[in-house]
Amino acid sequence: MESQEPKQRKDLLPRAIFAVVLAAAIFGAVRLIGTNANTVFSQVESTDTYYGTDKRGSGASLKRASTSAMVASVLPDVLHAESPRKITQSSSFDLVVSQPAEAAQKIRALSERLGGYLISSEISGAEIRSASLTVRVPVNHAEEAKTEIRKLAIRVESEKTDAEDVTKQWVDTEAQIRNQQATEQQYLQILKRATSVKDTVEVTDKLSEIRGQIEQQQAEFAALSKRVETVAISVQLRADADVQVFGLHWRPLYRAKLSVREAIDALGDYTGTMFEVIVHIPVILLWAATLLAFAAVGWKLLRWAARIFFGWKPQPKP
Repeated sequence: MESQEPKQRKDLLPRAIFAVVLAAAIFGAVRLIGTNANTVFSQVESTDTYYGTDKRGSGASLKRASTSAMVASVLPDVLHAESPRKITQSSSFDLVVSQPAEAAQKIRALSERLGGYLISSEISGAEIRSASLTVRVPVNHAEEAKTEIRKLAIRVESEKTDAEDVTKQWVDTEAQIRNQQATEQQYLQILKRATSVKDTVEVTDKLSEIRGQIEQQQAEFAALSKRVETVAISVQLRADADVQVFGLHWRPLYRAKLSVREAIDALGDYTGTMFEVIVHIPVILLWAATLLAFAAVGWKLLRWAARIFFGWKPQPKP
């Protein structure tokens, strides 16, 4: 009896390895089947969308117009490599000044003198101890504006510059406007050849729809152009309220504000993390149940294989 027990323990290792390998194979097969199914469904959906038909009114002409727009929509990918880079820029300053309101007025006048304009402005505090404003200046005057803004400060607490490449968005918007304008011209030609009231009404509706899309795209493109041609400069202004203690610059109110801000940020990070954990609890439980099910099936298959191929028989419990 004692000699058989070590032998049985020795045989459990290959059985356990076989169970793990089998479970992994089953899990991989399920993942592969799911991926292939999603790919097939996506291809079918794309095919249905491409070969869809419109059986209303002037069906053949309307379909030709839609197909032309569909074919033209692939042009942005070709144009991306040839278009010059379009970059949007923004800068932010945190300055300590003697008079925040006066400094804000000077920055506003500076932006207007350089061909820019004011976006927003805010002055707070009973004695105007702080102010903030955002201006836009042309790209070719951005460095000059930054230099003049630095000169207004007693001390520059922080300075940050960001840039974003919007070339793809620029090219896509341009191409969409051209495509929609071409489609509009095609609908106008179809409208001239319309032979019934029904066809005329349908084409007129299509024209109204495409013209609305053109106006929306042109407005978005104008806003994007303004972002590319100018630089947004945000400035936070605070009064110099330093108190010298034993020859050191001590700013208790400023340090207290920083501490409160850091505490709020930390609380926000904690809340966000806990929310993500709570939201993912069902997914975690589902994965755990799936793995346990695979393990149970693998163990059953292992016991079955052991009985069939190795003649193993479970030992009765004492």
